[in-house]
Amino acid sequence: MSEVSDVEAVDSTDESAVPRLVDGVALLGEYEGGGYEEPRYLVSRADGQMVLVSPLLHEVASRFDGERNLREVADRVNQDLGAELTAADVAFLVDEKLYPMGIATTSEPLPDPPRSDPLLSLVFNTQLLPPRVVRVMAAIFAPFYRPVVIALMLAMFVGVDVWLVMSGGIDAAFHRSVGDPVLMLTLMALWVVATLFHEFGHAAGCHYGGARPGGIGVGILILYPAFYTNVTDAYRLDRRGRLRTDLGGIYFNAIFIVAVFGLYQLTGIPALVVFMVLNHLQILQQLLPLLRLDGYLILGDLVGVPNLFAFVGPVWRRMRGKPVDDSAAMHRALRPRVQILVTAWVLIVVPLLLIGLTLLLIRLPFYLATGTTKAVQYGEVALSAGGQGHVGILLLAILSMLILLVPWVGGTAFAIRTGRRITRAVRRSRARRRTRPAARHRKHSGRWRPPKAA
Repeated sequence: MSEVSDVEAVDSTDESAVPRLVDGVALLGEYEGGGYEEPRYLVSRADGQMVLVSPLLHEVASRFDGERNLREVADRVNQDLGAELTAADVAFLVDEKLYPMGIATTSEPLPDPPRSDPLLSLVFNTQLLPPRVVRVMAAIFAPFYRPVVIALMLAMFVGVDVWLVMSGGIDAAFHRSVGDPVLMLTLMALWVVATLFHEFGHAAGCHYGGARPGGIGVGILILYPAFYTNVTDAYRLDRRGRLRTDLGGIYFNAIFIVAVFGLYQLTGIPALVVFMVLNHLQILQQLLPLLRLDGYLILGDLVGVPNLFAFVGPVWRRMRGKPVDDSAAMHRALRPRVQILVTAWVLIVVPLLLIGLTLLLIRLPFYLATGTTKAVQYGEVALSAGGQGHVGILLLAILSMLILLVPWVGGTAFAIRTGRRITRAVRRSRARRRTRPAARHRKHSGRWRPPKAA
């Protein structure tokens, strides 16, 4: 019960206050396969966010029925668990833990509960397909996850790879495709369809495990467009079900490559060979555990930690020998082996990201200037092609202009978001320095309570 070890009973606690779960909150039970010393429990909010809480918080929240007051909740927990909670302890857990997370309240709910807002996330994202459509498609594609079908598809995928290596026609296919407007448009169309099919793989894997996928959308990830599928409900599945959902996109990439190979055998279009090679590169990109792509999610579910980036701060504080606070305690709560794996990930990935993002921010003005120049050139090509009636060249030029505008928009948004994060960090650092003497005074005055959780 470390959550209440620093709680000091306050005489002014209103024991008749009735705690209740915020509307739309659901307690989903234990997070299976977690990498923590103690179990963690899942809580779903109405806005779709999933929150992990400790056993004590889960036990306390599970006694909220909208009728029991603080004293009655404490008595029920003590009776069921043999604990020694007071009404003041329950009030502290509600006010300092559950309320800031948007889970429970004794008064009015938070108008805007905290949401995950990582720096390396999508911007300008919008929904393409609503949940009801995605769920219908997921049910149609779910049979691809039957074991015999998986074995057949993977065997065919390996066969296609052997053919690509042994055929010796990759170079010729690239030479014949590059520069041909029709074939380039074919490649672009295939890329969009394959990426959407990749997302259906996640949705179908989620459905096959018994969870409900949400909608499919698209946004900008730093500089380039990216599709995404809302499979938050997959967190209620066991580790095997979550990994099936994580790997579903890559598995469907393999299926799509097999289908394209069959189409190539029928048509002989060289752009299809080029696409198969590029789709392999997309698979490798997705497996990298750097950004919040499939590889990141796969690694998180393998070690039992759903949000690896949340441990960057705790690992950094422990390495600097900072005093143990709630942040460092989060890292200590992991199993020893998981602590080692998470620390290794932080020490490898974070420096690479910092170097890459720093270089990106330095070079961003030059990239945007080059993109703008190229967009203007493609605009001239489009005008010329339109005047001469070359439809293929016209469409390719317009698409190229749009593609060049995406990094401009994404890069600008990323620079603005980074600047805001740095400004907030500086302000928080100054605020901590100003309040540190006052906090030490409260601690030694005999009436100190832990500061409110962020």
